Amino acid sequence: MQVWGEIVTALEAAGSCVMVSIVRVRGSSPREIGARMIVRPDMSFRGTIGGGRLEYDALHEAVLIMKTKQPAFQTRSYALGPDLGQCCGGYVLLAFEPISLNYLEIAQRFSTQERMGNFSTTANTCSTSSLQRTISATGICDPQTPEIALDHGTLQERFGAPAPHLFLFGAGHIGKALTLAMAPLGFQISWIDERKEVFPKYVPSNTRCIHLNEPQVIIKSLEPENYVLVMTHDHHRDHAIVDAAIRRTDLAYVGMIGSRTKRLRTLKRFKNSGIPEEHCKQLVCPVGLDEVKGKKPAEIAISIAAQLLVVKEKQLSIAPGGLRVVS
Repeated sequence: MQVWGEIVTALEAAGSCVMVSIVRVRGSSPREIGARMIVRPDMSFRGTIGGGRLEYDALHEAVLIMKTKQPAFQTRSYALGPDLGQCCGGYVLLAFEPISLNYLEIAQRFSTQERMGNFSTTANTCSTSSLQRTISATGICDPQTPEIALDHGTLQERFGAPAPHLFLFGAGHIGKALTLAMAPLGFQISWIDERKEVFPKYVPSNTRCIHLNEPQVIIKSLEPENYVLVMTHDHHRDHAIVDAAIRRTDLAYVGMIGSRTKRLRTLKRFKNSGIPEEHCKQLVCPVGLDEVKGKKPAEIAISIAAQLLVVKEKQLSIAPGGLRVVS
C-alpha cells in the first residue's frame, strides 16, 4: 500500500483520517511491525493490521480520536489473548496518528517521494501538534531496516518500497488479466504492444502502456534486474524479444508464455544461432507455478503473479540493500 497516497486520497475525500500502525510486537501477532491502515471518519479504511477483533477495536478507536480531536500521536497496547480473545496470544503496540486537511501539502510531498522509492523520516512524538517529519539526509534507505521504531519519543519510519520493473510484452487476454493481478503487488509495469487499440481504456496506476512497432528494441535499454515477460500474439515476435533478452545476463527474470514444446523449439533456435547454453538457461517457459493447472486467463495470471513474487522475494533476500529502484 502507498501509505501517503492513501492519506492524500482520504484527506481530499473526507478532510481527515487516522494512520494506525503496528509499532511493537511480542509473541505472535496477525501482522508484522510496520503494518498500517488509513481510517476515515465513516470507518471506511485502506490497508490492514491483521483483521479480527484487534482491527475492529482499532477502527472504533480511530474514529473516536477524530470525533474528540485528541492529540496528534498516541499509542495503545493490546494483549491479543486476554484483552481481545484472539488466538495469536501475543502483544501489540498500536500508534494512532490523526491527520487533518492542514497536513495535505506535506502528505502530497511524501506521496511523491513514496512513488519514487523508499525513504525514511524522523519525528518527535512529544508535541501535541501534527508530527513534523524530517526526511533522512541519506535519501533512499535500506529496505531491510524496520518500517517503524519508537524510542523515548523519537519516531523513525520507513515509507515506500523499491518497485521491481516488469516489462510485459503482449496485451491479449492473459496480459489484461495479469496487469489486474499485479496491480497491488508492488511492481512497476511497462505494458508493450504494437497494437495501440488493444490496450484497455483504464489501467492500474502502476502500469503505463507503450505502443511500439518493434517492441524488442526496448530490451537493450532496460536496467539490470528488470523483469521481462513475453506473451504477444505472434510466435516470431515472442522469439525476437526473448532472443534479445537472453543475450543479456543481468535481468532478474525472462519468461515466455507457452508449452514445453515451444520452449524446446525456441532453445533449439537459440543454439543454432550461437547463443551460449548458459544464456538460454535463463528462459522460464512455461511461465507460472506448476501447481496451478487452470487455463482461464485469470487463473494463469494469478499463477504467473505468484511466480514473480517468488523471484522478487529471492532478489530481496540476496541483494544487499534490496532491489535497484528504477524509473
